[in-house]
Amino acid sequence: MYRALAFLILACALACGAEAQPQAAFPLWDGHESIEQYAKRVKLPATTTLELGGGVTLELVLIPAGKFIMGTAEPKPVDEESFRKKIVAGQAVFAAGVGVLLVLIGTVIIRAIRQRRRPQYSLARFMVMVVAAGVGVLGGMHWWFSTRALAQAQAEYNAALARYRSSDDSEKPAHQVTLTTLFCLGKNEVTQEQYQQVTGTNPSHFKGANLPVETVSWYDAQGFCKKVSEKTGQTVRLPTEAEWEFACRAGTTTAYYTGDAGADLGRAAWYGANSGRKTHAVGKKEANAFGLHDMHGNVFEWCQDWFEAYKPEAAVDRPGPTDGRLRVSRGGSWFIIPGSCRSAIRGRCYPTCRSGFIGFRVVVVAPRNP
Repeated sequence: MYRALAFLILACALACGAEAQPQAAFPLWDGHESIEQYAKRVKLPATTTLELGGGVTLELVLIPAGKFIMGTAEPKPVDEESFRKKIVAGQAVFAAGVGVLLVLIGTVIIRAIRQRRRPQYSLARFMVMVVAAGVGVLGGMHWWFSTRALAQAQAEYNAALARYRSSDDSEKPAHQVTLTTLFCLGKNEVTQEQYQQVTGTNPSHFKGANLPVETVSWYDAQGFCKKVSEKTGQTVRLPTEAEWEFACRAGTTTAYYTGDAGADLGRAAWYGANSGRKTHAVGKKEANAFGLHDMHGNVFEWCQDWFEAYKPEAAVDRPGPTDGRLRVSRGGSWFIIPGSCRSAIRGRCYPTCRSGFIGFRVVVVAPRNP
């Protein structure tokens, strides 16, 4: 009886715990499989194309459900103790190998002096000397590589710490976010051709059909989404801030999805140093692992959310506050410094703001699993 009662209590506790944990509508991305593999697993197309009329289309990429660390995290200090142990082990092996080799050589030389003849080596002794020399070389290499690895780890930590200290306070504290449902995100920013086809206007300062539309307010972007939703029958909206950063990172934890260095940013973005102070045609820079272009640079991108300070607690889907004064923009732009094009950078502006460095891309809410 008592066992049955205990089992019932345990089952209730497990059930309550299960209810407290939000269940993902789709399997979470494992961080390794390609979008094509994930799409096959959830039985959905990897890309979606919206017909905007007049032969103009808008291509979107499937973004999986998943977990990531949102914001800029303080780097973990180097575990110097583990490196020191490897260095000491290498030194010990090196000393042992060299010590044995010197003893053997010394023994042969002393014996030759006593017998007043040239040093002679037996095959067995020669083989032992070769092994001892090899052990010494391996120990020395282990010592050298461990020392270099420690120096590199310290340099990387110092660089990461400098980036953390120079990052904006709005990016902190970093916190875990789980996105329980997948969605489709524009492969590129909305172009002027697409915007004009839908709205009949082109407010952009830099003119060009395949250039990103800019000089659009948050309300203008919402108006575009509403008209596309009506035209296509799909639910079209701006991405939430969490959706945008997850999609931008595509499994990376570096400053940019291409790496940490300025040269890495140049592969992914049009920014102050390489843009010629103007926007550029979308899709010309290196895409991330999800197949998205221009997530860094070219134009900032409006997000759905009102701007608010981060909280340290883990969040699920993170819809953002229901009111505020400023709307979030992400990604950096053509006129800005590298540090302001990072995956974690948070722009904010009044929703009425129109500028030559702010555009947007859209989300289509993906269907649920059958």
